[in-house]
Amino acid sequence: MARDDVAGIETLWEQLRNLSRDRYTGFESLMRFRVRQILLVASLYDSFTLEEGGRLTELLLSEYRELNLSEAPQITRALSGGEALDLIESHRYDLVITMTRIGDMATGEMARRAKRARPDLPVVMLGYNVREIERITDEADSSIDRAFIWTGDVRLLIALIKHVEDLRNVEWDTRHGEVRTIILIEDSVRFYSSYLPLVYTAVVQQTHDLMAAGINLSQKLLRMRARPKILFAATFEEAWSFYDQYRKYTLGVISDARFPWGGGRREDAGVEFVRRLKDDDPHMPAVIQSSDPAVAEAARAVGADFIRKDSPNLLHELKQYLDDHFGFGDFVFRDLDGREVGRARNLRTLIEQLAVVPAESLQFHASRDHFSNWLRARTKFTLAGMIRPRKIGEFPDIEELRRYLIETFTWYRGEMQRGVVADFSRQNFEAGSNFTRIGTGSMGGKARGLAFMNHIIDRYGIRERFEGVTVRVPPTAVVATDVFDDFLDRSGLRAAAIAAVDDESVRQGFLAAKLPPEIYDDLSYFLEQVRYPLAVRSSSLLEDAQCQPFAGVYSTYMLPNSHPDLAVRLDQLCDGIKLVYASTFLQGAKAYLAATGNRVEEEKMAVIIQQVIGGRHGDHVYPDFAGVAHSLNHYASGELKPEDGVALVALGLGRTVVEGGKCLRFSPRHPERLPQFATIKDTLNNSQRQFLAIDVSRPEAYPRGDEDDNVVSLELAVAEADGTLDAVGSVYDHQNGRIHDGIHREGARLVTFAHVFKSGVFPLPQVLDFLLEVGRRCLNCAVEMEFAARLSPDGGPDEFGLLQIRPLTTEHETPSVPPDLLADPAALVATEISLGNGSYGGIHDVVYVPREVFDRGETAAIAEEVGRINAGLAAAGRPYLLLGPGRWGSADRWLGIPVQWSQISGAAVMVETDLDDFKVTPSQGTHFFQNLTAFQTGYLTVNQASGGGRVDWDWFDARPAAVETRFLRHIVLDRPLSVLVDGRSGRAVVLAPDAGGSAAVAGDRRG
Repeated sequence: MARDDVAGIETLWEQLRNLSRDRYTGFESLMRFRVRQILLVASLYDSFTLEEGGRLTELLLSEYRELNLSEAPQITRALSGGEALDLIESHRYDLVITMTRIGDMATGEMARRAKRARPDLPVVMLGYNVREIERITDEADSSIDRAFIWTGDVRLLIALIKHVEDLRNVEWDTRHGEVRTIILIEDSVRFYSSYLPLVYTAVVQQTHDLMAAGINLSQKLLRMRARPKILFAATFEEAWSFYDQYRKYTLGVISDARFPWGGGRREDAGVEFVRRLKDDDPHMPAVIQSSDPAVAEAARAVGADFIRKDSPNLLHELKQYLDDHFGFGDFVFRDLDGREVGRARNLRTLIEQLAVVPAESLQFHASRDHFSNWLRARTKFTLAGMIRPRKIGEFPDIEELRRYLIETFTWYRGEMQRGVVADFSRQNFEAGSNFTRIGTGSMGGKARGLAFMNHIIDRYGIRERFEGVTVRVPPTAVVATDVFDDFLDRSGLRAAAIAAVDDESVRQGFLAAKLPPEIYDDLSYFLEQVRYPLAVRSSSLLEDAQCQPFAGVYSTYMLPNSHPDLAVRLDQLCDGIKLVYASTFLQGAKAYLAATGNRVEEEKMAVIIQQVIGGRHGDHVYPDFAGVAHSLNHYASGELKPEDGVALVALGLGRTVVEGGKCLRFSPRHPERLPQFATIKDTLNNSQRQFLAIDVSRPEAYPRGDEDDNVVSLELAVAEADGTLDAVGSVYDHQNGRIHDGIHREGARLVTFAHVFKSGVFPLPQVLDFLLEVGRRCLNCAVEMEFAARLSPDGGPDEFGLLQIRPLTTEHETPSVPPDLLADPAALVATEISLGNGSYGGIHDVVYVPREVFDRGETAAIAEEVGRINAGLAAAGRPYLLLGPGRWGSADRWLGIPVQWSQISGAAVMVETDLDDFKVTPSQGTHFFQNLTAFQTGYLTVNQASGGGRVDWDWFDARPAAVETRFLRHIVLDRPLSVLVDGRSGRAVVLAPDAGGSAAVAGDRRG
């Protein structure tokens, strides 16, 4: 060996021995500040939601236990601002997480007082919408350190904790451990609430990838402590300060295009930041994001990559960029034209690829420091520091460089694995518990509500509170959102599903794909334990959130689960799960997401697998009764008060109620007052005559696109034969003109719930009143719950099953509508029955069904015409008034126009009027109704024939039509209508343009 070769090898070995000695030097001192004590300021429900039934605590405990940290964070809950301030005075907390609504004081005031007591205490706020957050942060000045949008993704909570820790640790960790940083520049709360969890997930995931086979527990601790820090900035000055201080440790920059700079928002802020960055370090990865495609050219001109913010795959593209350019993903070898010529997942495969990739690819990556960047992202700082100073010119040719890299990396890999025993862990699925999670992601909004109530029912003795009745959440398993993500990633369906416009092609594509193989054993074991019928229900991240309930938007499938072959039952269940996944990307769901300002790709779907409450009667399974209850009655009348609540109940499946079918409305506090049954004629008109059940006669049938494929409508004679009509039925004696309680007489059968309300066969009013009050107190707001009940056939306890609970948003500004305004000639529509609170201005468009063309037999066709006009107006951002006979959104087309939510999503105000022979009864229990509430859509009910309001049809008919279809007229007004809805009194008016009363309009709700 030549003298120079020997000298070179000795130098190499000396470097490697130094690496061996100090490979972890300083790591033990990293992450000195950890969030140990968290104060959570929220209602009982919100705090449970944030912890997701213990999931946040579980995640933190899991991380600390896995990494052998000394103690896990402790979460203390405060149910009010005053309680929080008392705790801050008496205890030491590292972080305060507060919701926007804390009951006894404004959140901003609580934050200011907390900062006065502890100036260094981070205060982070979570809200459900941008408007609410902006209002509170403006009032709170700088007392709230950061605010985020809460969509139910538990990763956001982990991210904000890590964010607080990173800001406190970055200076020490970079100086003493050469820890890397990533600078994120974004001032939009919506976007950074999505970005931070994504970036932190990518960082933690790549760190965990380092902990694969061959890494022991001690090294896991050290590697996790050395993960890159995320430096989040909202202004140019803040971001440049981060870069100026940590430039030698920066992995890359993710920047918005437009953000504050020099006191105002600058369109060129992102481009100028990257230009200065590239002048300092030409190889620094940087990506600019904007909704303006014109920014792309400017970004590339300064050497930055570009991602469109309005891309339907924005988050996926951002993650891909992190993987490709920040070293988070595989190392992808490319040639000079950008074509992939090799790929390495870890150091072992990198060594393998180094031996075979073309010389020009090796030269391309080495000249741009790609190897050292990739290693530093993996916390291999000393190894990266060894190769980064070496330049290509130091080697006689590329093959010598290749040999150097292979030898260096091989030796390092051997040193790292020496004496290490690999840890192995496998998740164990337990199907025997009452509430079970399959997977490790979020449970979604609907499942969180169920888990919360399951916790409350068990912990506080509610299960056996009512004599003879067991109150419970039915046995439930939740397939978490990580399975959804894994399914989409493995199948490659995500982009196509987002872009698809044909619902059936989406369903078929999802059915043809395979679920991740890891969950089949879990599902199979679960099915071995249960042989009862199952409801496969959606539980997305956004579902049942405050302000956006997503009620009825996604799918539910009923499975008989009775086939003798377990493999068949497993396939049926998997198809049900995939169809629920597919419903995330159907046109109705996309329209709803767009209306709420959410992105399809932000939505993640968990799936609830739940026992169906009910008994089997021959080929049918159904509960004795089921329905929906609200703690706030939007249509209280007479002596009833809004806070008395309202419930809607029907014989059979609760789908009768939520789809707007005939059911019984009552107040749980005053079940003796039944306005629907005020007279015999009212009782005959309003009584339920059919009911819904699950058909279980075809155990071999697979779920398909139609959710109702195995749901059948049956006559009351079937219920009588089954014995389920006894408790809820009555008889109409035609000869004597009387209605008798019970069904032991001749005559027409009716559903009146007489024995439930009068004889105490089942304490339904008492159970509902109690649970609604519990829910209201726990959630700090009005609530809605779905339920089902089964009466025991053998003398055992009856069963009350809580199927869902969600918050109702009701706190809106309420204008005054004096009674005399209803008689004002300028009032084109006037009523004392309305839903909503608020003033609606800027309405130039009216879409209505003229009286003379309405045809009950054509209501489905009318709904289609409404949908087409709505699509144009919604796309143009023009809120409109929708007016027509019957009940909007009714599942029974003979009771009204059966529009879906996507067909009226642009309506600011809706008016329903009585039919010639049918008085409209508002349907508070429907999913349609819940979405109206969430979108603050004004909803007016006019029963003109009985004196319940009026509509000036002649005024509308006299206006010229911009569009006139077979069943609709669309008129466009030069000056806008004004609408006032007083939720306290129920009074509401639609005022003609320039009416005197329009001065009361405070603002535009939907314009």
